Amino acid sequence: MNKSSEPKQMKTKKTCFIVSPLGKDNSDTRRAADGLINSVIRPLLIELDFEVIAPHEIDNPGSITTQIIKHLLNAELVIANLTELNPNVMYELAVRHAKRLPVVSVVQTGTILPFDIATERTIFFNNDMAGVIELKSKLQKMVLEAVQEKEPDNPIYRVVKSQIMQEVVSAKSDDVQSYILNRLEEMSMQMNRIYSRVREPNVNESLRGFSSTIEVKAEDTESEKDKIISTVFSSGRVMRASIPKSAKDGKLSFDVDFETRNDLRRSVDALVEAGYEVKTRLN
Repeated sequence: MNKSSEPKQMKTKKTCFIVSPLGKDNSDTRRAADGLINSVIRPLLIELDFEVIAPHEIDNPGSITTQIIKHLLNAELVIANLTELNPNVMYELAVRHAKRLPVVSVVQTGTILPFDIATERTIFFNNDMAGVIELKSKLQKMVLEAVQEKEPDNPIYRVVKSQIMQEVVSAKSDDVQSYILNRLEEMSMQMNRIYSRVREPNVNESLRGFSSTIEVKAEDTESEKDKIISTVFSSGRVMRASIPKSAKDGKLSFDVDFETRNDLRRSVDALVEAGYEVKTRLN
């Protein structure tokens, strides 16, 4: 057969799946999400030879949840928009982390990330015209780094790696992915229960929590920061907390969301008992 008459094999593009808060059609959340995807993420990823897929653009028949999970487990890259700290986005990020595949996170400036992921690589962006230009260059750099990383690191894999492997081995199962899917199904059920309670119109104020800024007189070292955060988390019911940052007069300042005022009081008492000078301010 003549070489020129042989059918050309189509090159399969890499897939980038977008995890993002969506909201209802024409809502501020949807407009902001679509603006970020269409103005920054999709044009950049197309340049890098990726096919970009967003959850609300999937039109294949079948369960949308199943298709989202498959994309999270199989896509070469996931970009997660953590703005608004949407519970579904957090769950989908956990799914991706469980598979230990490349993920790049972006979030609007001013967002206080949950303590669990606050130390992970995240691009903060301003939601304006200048912010779009700044974000594009930062995103390109981090995408290229992420896809070249042979063993992506993340909080879930760091903590549960050995436990998962031990349980899989003890069950004499070779299907690690099935095991992970079963565990994620359990997580999904728990998340749905929490999310439905928060969305109830008559939910008690204490369940919604409140935010406080805590200032602690301490040295600006990683060991001191770890000690302070560990004290706060172990003494009160904390919804999320930022990483302590250096403030004036030799103090460390950080924001914490507590479930109740009593949780704030217990955390402050624990810090004082540990020998710290503490000041608080409700946000």
